[in-house]
Amino acid sequence: MGKIHSIDPRTEQIIGVIPESTILEVDEKITNAKSAFKSWGNLSLHERIGFLEKISGNLEKNKTKLINIICEEIGKPEASARWEVNDAINSIHYYINQIQSLHKVNIKIDEKSFEDTKAFIDYTPYGVIGLITPWNYPCCLSFWTIAPALLSGNTIVYKPSEYSSFVGRMIYDIIDEVLPHNVFNIVIGSKNIGKYLVGSDIDKLFFTGSVDAGYDIVKNIGIKTYSLELGGKDAFIVCEDADIEMTTGAAAWGAFTNAGQICTSLERCYVHEDILEKFLDSLMQKVSNLTIGKDIQPLISNTQLEKVQSHLEDANKKGCKVLVGGKRANMQGYFFEPTILIDVDHSMKIMKEETFGPILPIMTFTSEDEAADLANDSKYGLSATIWTKDVERGKELGEQIKVGMVLINEISFTLDGGDYWGGIKESGNKSSESKLMQCLMAKSHVVYSGSEKRSKWY
Repeated sequence: MGKIHSIDPRTEQIIGVIPESTILEVDEKITNAKSAFKSWGNLSLHERIGFLEKISGNLEKNKTKLINIICEEIGKPEASARWEVNDAINSIHYYINQIQSLHKVNIKIDEKSFEDTKAFIDYTPYGVIGLITPWNYPCCLSFWTIAPALLSGNTIVYKPSEYSSFVGRMIYDIIDEVLPHNVFNIVIGSKNIGKYLVGSDIDKLFFTGSVDAGYDIVKNIGIKTYSLELGGKDAFIVCEDADIEMTTGAAAWGAFTNAGQICTSLERCYVHEDILEKFLDSLMQKVSNLTIGKDIQPLISNTQLEKVQSHLEDANKKGCKVLVGGKRANMQGYFFEPTILIDVDHSMKIMKEETFGPILPIMTFTSEDEAADLANDSKYGLSATIWTKDVERGKELGEQIKVGMVLINEISFTLDGGDYWGGIKESGNKSSESKLMQCLMAKSHVVYSGSEKRSKWY
């Protein structure tokens, strides 16, 4: 049996070892979840809501311990970890409120042709949901699916990232303590366990992670419904009328919070050429006030650190200019200095590939059409943010950008419960439905209550 060694990225020290699930154990968890679905799915909505309220209470009761584990295993500042747990609790109540407004839909039938016939659509759970979650927000991203999936009557087999195994294990303990046995199950492991879960006898998959993993899922999942929330290379467009102070504050936060390890981090900045000097002066001032270890957390691993360094090395070779930062911090842990680059272009990895690190590359544009073209010159399509005092102008520009989410004068904003989150192109297969509706199947019903046979029947 393999083992997962969890490392505190702030100290590079092992904080614990947890056994990796075997393939047989994954099969057992799926079998157990299928068995539990029969009774869990038959509970009344009122009963399931009661269980979810108990989970919320248990999260509140264990909040401090869970926050500490997130800080230790992911390297987050306490405030960020606290936000995560609070968001998880809020997501439960958001979906509790949402599901109570769900009703069957009556379908109009041609009464002259089909006398005594009624049709309607109601919603049923899928069965066993496979849930694979990332390490960067291991608590709140998990509950964005856990809450609606359980409320809908599904059971779950949950695989947290191997980089957040202890966080995942505590989430499992908090939930399993109050739910009927085998409704919520966990498997621990690296990519091989995740890949096996994808191809297993689950009924639907929700996955958040890398583009490469998303491609692998598409190749191996078979005929099965799935949701993919993948990477991004988000564009940050600064129009010439933007409020400089507000915009540079957002840029610094968007690029460097969570050490840039957010799928909607600011990864590409396009500034109108007429305001570049003012923008840079204000931005540099704000970045100079950031403290590594307090404002800037570590990267999750040495592997991620090396990826960030490789993107910077590629940009350096191709002629970029480093205004600030540009190297690993001279301290223990996987810390990298907040870095600002200019003289970059789209031949560089730093402008084309997801970096997932605290680097902010800046280009200029001369017209809004050029800005839209630059933003669209990407295989990713998660989100984009536009900064202008003219909101209608911002909306018009946003219409030109091919992404799943557009923000005007806002950065990395999430709706309650992470609802309607997602991207297009290689950033995922964003659904037009809410997360709750993605956890349910629409089942159509036709009921004939008459006593006469149809004229066309034999």
